[in-house]
Amino acid sequence: MLDHVINEALNRLEAREGFEARPVQRQMAAFIAECLQAGQTACIEAPTGVGKSLGALIPLIAWILAMGNRVVVSTYTNVLAEQYWRKDLPLALELFGEAGRELKTQLVMGRSRYACIDRIYGREGNALEPALLRFLKEWVPLAQEGIESELAPFLRRKGVPEGLTRDLWRQIATPPACRARACPHYASCFYYRQRRAAASAQLLITNHSVVLTDALLKANGAEGLLDEYDWLLVDEAHDLPEAARSALEFELSPETLEEIIRNASSLSHQIANALEGEQRPDALLNAIAELVQILARGCHAAVAPLNMADIPSEGRIVAIAPPDLMADESVQKASRTDWLPAMQAVVESLQGELRRFYSEIKRELKHHRLQMSDRQYEAVREAVNQYASWFRNLYMGLNLLVNPVEGVSWVEATPMGWRACCQPLEVGSWLAEHLWSRQPATLMSATLTIDGSFDFFLRQVGLSEGTRTLRLPPVFDYARQCALYLPPRGALPPPPRSAHAHDAPAYYRAIAEQLAEILRATRGRALVLFTSRAEMEAVRDALPPMPQLRLMVQGDGANADLSQRFREDTESVLFGLRSFWTGFDAPGETLSCVVLVRIPFEVPVSPPQVARHALLRWRGEDPFESWTLPLAKQQVRQGVGRLIRRADDRGVICLLDARIHTRPYGKQILANLPPDIPIHSRIEDAVQVLNHAPPLDKA
Repeated sequence: MLDHVINEALNRLEAREGFEARPVQRQMAAFIAECLQAGQTACIEAPTGVGKSLGALIPLIAWILAMGNRVVVSTYTNVLAEQYWRKDLPLALELFGEAGRELKTQLVMGRSRYACIDRIYGREGNALEPALLRFLKEWVPLAQEGIESELAPFLRRKGVPEGLTRDLWRQIATPPACRARACPHYASCFYYRQRRAAASAQLLITNHSVVLTDALLKANGAEGLLDEYDWLLVDEAHDLPEAARSALEFELSPETLEEIIRNASSLSHQIANALEGEQRPDALLNAIAELVQILARGCHAAVAPLNMADIPSEGRIVAIAPPDLMADESVQKASRTDWLPAMQAVVESLQGELRRFYSEIKRELKHHRLQMSDRQYEAVREAVNQYASWFRNLYMGLNLLVNPVEGVSWVEATPMGWRACCQPLEVGSWLAEHLWSRQPATLMSATLTIDGSFDFFLRQVGLSEGTRTLRLPPVFDYARQCALYLPPRGALPPPPRSAHAHDAPAYYRAIAEQLAEILRATRGRALVLFTSRAEMEAVRDALPPMPQLRLMVQGDGANADLSQRFREDTESVLFGLRSFWTGFDAPGETLSCVVLVRIPFEVPVSPPQVARHALLRWRGEDPFESWTLPLAKQQVRQGVGRLIRRADDRGVICLLDARIHTRPYGKQILANLPPDIPIHSRIEDAVQVLNHAPPLDKA
């Protein structure tokens, strides 16, 4: 019965104008249906062009309608989640007719992604420019979800200058805690409105951060963000390990101190707003304002020992677990265990300030209780209790800096001064215990396999080798649509060991000359991917003048703006770092060439990298073979995947790393690219694929 419903929906999809039959999409949908009926977790590699979003949504919707179950769909970023919500999901629901239209669905994001009506209409709104505040109040009743992507175009249509809105969202975003039900705007609150809708929805669209935060809250015995659900679909699953490391990381920095003070101030504002409308006990407000100032002074004094001038930019390890890793020579070189007592003193001082702040607030509330009405008191108490969970999580996180359960704690220098962090070395066991044990899941991406195997990915995310897998074949005709240019052996020097190496300047000049030749041949239209900012900027500075091409470099503006400008300008070149290796999409002529300047090997320099390599050695593994090389293969696949996005796309891949010819792993990396791509040793031959003409010769 389920198979019949799915096939009927696919028939309707293929009958629509602009769509065509995709056997691999049907194969994917049938596989997911099998897993749903068997309750089995599975991983799917679905190359670009399969139509994986609809290939997954259609069987999931059919299953929900048949069984009444509840499904969460997660992807990596808010932008991709909104794409699911506004584009893919409405189309998928339409294929099921009236039943699909009646299905309850909801987009779910983190608190800070929603505007706070109380901050706009309350005391904090008075600090905004009057004209801007007027526009915000006009926008609130018009907004559907109340998120930043709705507000930005509204303000552009009103002609509000970007400079006036640069820091706006931080001022109006929903704070990490609030008065909740005691707030007069609770019924219309964007955040709590979606929470109520999500509680009754059967299909939720969200991002990895929300899913992981939900799992983290439930693991700590707190109320989650998503309630319970029956199935999890993880799209862009190759990014899940990084998202999990970010979710489990704890950071203390000057920015953290500002956040502590900002949230304490926000609590003060929440209390003041709760007391509006009746006789206000001004003595209470003054006392709490003074407590915020005392907390600010105490926090800055507590971290004074970290204002050290000798913290290197790459950082130093102060604690590690398992403790046996401290015996590793690389860990010892990267460690300053003599800093641990100072870190312990910082942690204890900060925790003392947090305890004192909350105990004094409670004492003041008790002291001024008779000066408040019952309504005022309950509203104030609700705000205090809501913020208590945020401060409690901060308090617990500080412990990890001096006593990591599993992971590494370190201190590093930053442009703002310093940063102290704790990060797990592995996330697989945590995901297995707190995510996969709760419900089955389908994990999918265009790049989950290495050397044709899912093993590396399964280990990263904590799934067993027996997990069901499906590897779909490529959809596009790479032999016809694509060409690979490899400069001949000896044409380029190997990459230097670091930006400070004696041979680095000559290497950057050689890459710049080669790149200029490529860009002239392709007439721009190129995405050039680097692994470090230092190398990207050095190559940019060494590039000869090319006035006919417009060069954009990551960091010269917001990534979203650079991406849009690149898509609109067919004679432009974009230099990008890690965030452009994956998830960037520019179909058509504007992206006709992807250049990978070097193989993206992870160099163990930062404390987490050093510690991760030490852990692998401690287990008897070769870090290069078991981590560095597989990760590089995966990232090369992701970078190459930026090029061919549609059946009518054509393009050239350029791999400029000389080691592709000289090291044994060179052939392994090439073997992980799409099959049958013609390889050329002259750029003039490679670019003929752009002219729809057969090449003159192959390398």
